[in-house]
Amino acid sequence: MIHASFNLFKLILSFIKTPSRVAVFLFLAIIGIFTTGSVALAAYARYAPGERVVIGEFVYEDDYTATSTNCYVSAYSPSRVLVINNALMATSSDGWHEYSTVPTEKGLWSANMSCGTAIGGDLISIDKSFLVGYFGASTTQIAAQVWNNSSRQLTTSLMTNGLSLATEDFLSSALDSASSSIITEILQNRSLMSSLNNISATDVWSYVGRDLDNPSILVASTSKAVWDRAIASLNGSGTIGKLIVDNLDVKISTRGTSTLTAADIWDATNRSLTDYSVATITTAVWNNAARTLTGSSSSLTAADVWNVLSSSLTATNTVGGLLVSNVDASMSSRASLSGQTANWNVRMSNVNSVAVSQTYRAKVYVFNSSAVATDSNSLPVVTVYDASRNLVVNAVNSTRLSQGVYEYTYSVPAAAAPGLWETIISTEVEVGKIIQTNDYWVVEASPAQVIINSITDLTVPSISANVTISNEGLNGYEYHYEWCVVSDASNVCGGSDDVYYASASKFINPGDDWNTNLTATVPSNGNYLFKLVVYFGTDHSGASRFFAATGEAQPPVVPPSTGGGGGGSPTPVVIPPKATTTPAVVCDGADFNHDKKVNSIDFSILLAFWKTDPPFRNVCVDINKDKKVNSVDFSILMYEWGKKK
Repeated sequence: MIHASFNLFKLILSFIKTPSRVAVFLFLAIIGIFTTGSVALAAYARYAPGERVVIGEFVYEDDYTATSTNCYVSAYSPSRVLVINNALMATSSDGWHEYSTVPTEKGLWSANMSCGTAIGGDLISIDKSFLVGYFGASTTQIAAQVWNNSSRQLTTSLMTNGLSLATEDFLSSALDSASSSIITEILQNRSLMSSLNNISATDVWSYVGRDLDNPSILVASTSKAVWDRAIASLNGSGTIGKLIVDNLDVKISTRGTSTLTAADIWDATNRSLTDYSVATITTAVWNNAARTLTGSSSSLTAADVWNVLSSSLTATNTVGGLLVSNVDASMSSRASLSGQTANWNVRMSNVNSVAVSQTYRAKVYVFNSSAVATDSNSLPVVTVYDASRNLVVNAVNSTRLSQGVYEYTYSVPAAAAPGLWETIISTEVEVGKIIQTNDYWVVEASPAQVIINSITDLTVPSISANVTISNEGLNGYEYHYEWCVVSDASNVCGGSDDVYYASASKFINPGDDWNTNLTATVPSNGNYLFKLVVYFGTDHSGASRFFAATGEAQPPVVPPSTGGGGGGSPTPVVIPPKATTTPAVVCDGADFNHDKKVNSIDFSILLAFWKTDPPFRNVCVDINKDKKVNSVDFSILMYEWGKKK
């Protein structure tokens, strides 16, 4: 489980090392406000109707490497119709994400591109709106429109070096001329068409040259030619002759007369109602006292309705058909909408450190809104960066252990770079909805062996110990170490209760031993312990040695002056040893090891005391003196990072 306080510390560290996209945007926005005092609106890109529009952007990770994170685009037409609805954009290896479309409606298209998620903390939303229309079209654009017109026709040309060129002035003149000609023709044709409305039957029959479609039948030659056509020859579908043949099958006089009854109507095979509105039919049915259902007996009950077999309910778009198709399981067994699509909770395990050649293990727990372990839409994907931000594991699937529980293991190579590593796990809880979690952990590549060989000087006030620190790892390492003198074995180095305390650092190559003498100040005789602690990453090695401090040689007894007489016994005068005090520890901001630099060594020291209880072995780690080592002290360390004292 990730602790909130430690997550805050990790988040701040990640921001300091590689600023997030959101932070960069916020930073740029703040700079813009304080430097210009106003926001300049960018001009929209412009496209002609039918021209291909590419909506795209380069997208990078926090370390400025190209990302394959899914990006989506949505767009509304000028008439506010959602034309592109959260469409997935194509991705290139260089981080380019794009989506193309060919709009035709003129006006402002409101488009938006988004990547990442708000929950994951990496959501980016970019305005990609554009204009569609003809905006002072150039000669090239006009020519393209002319040549793309399938019915184009050149009526004249301008010859230049043997080539026919359609200039903008020529096209404008030609279009104006063509428009005038078309308008003139339309006005003339409108007059002709208007006169057609006044044609009467007499005009048609008095026309000398009239004839029927069949040129062999001339009305002028005989008026009986039309009526003498055989019924068998009138078979053209949709013609008047065919309608007469099909429908005048009995004498009209035999059809119902003024005495036509309702029975005559209902007995007609092809009867139809002239008023078939729903209101009229419904009223007529319910006002009929003797109404019954034609498909069942009058004794039909509600039970009969619900006992209809589902296999018989097959009509498309009927209530029965919808029930058969969609009610395929108990409704109580279905998850609620909020349970499926909202309030997902993804937790990730927290690992402090792993030694080289050992196994790093991460677990992910997925819970729905009811805190019930629930499988994600797909297996969580794992990415791992080493201490130098090199990608060592790229988008590898985790393993499902049980409902909503997943695990990933990684064998840390023997030659792995020591330092702070990061694991990022992306969990797609629903289609397109990804929640990211991360874990910072330390690779300990250079454990140290610590030995106090001997106490070489036991005489107060200044004592000395000979020590050896060995690098047992495979990489060179800058070790921070501290030593102290205490009078109680349970007292650890650091804090205000040490007889003496000091710290320093030393780089040791792999496999090398470093031997040195460490001194301390002891104010008086007595039994003490000399302690040495060496830190590597978040771990440490230590050693201690008991010793008995002895006093300095006593000064000689100086008899007082007798003054030349008296003869009494001299009174001895003893000169007491000089009183000594433990030197006060002077802190210099976040320079915990007093090497005049604020760097990763001070960061390691801060980690060693993170969230521990006072008194602190190294009193300097509590920079603001609030008796806590927390995010406030970490913020001060980040502010002083890289500074030389």
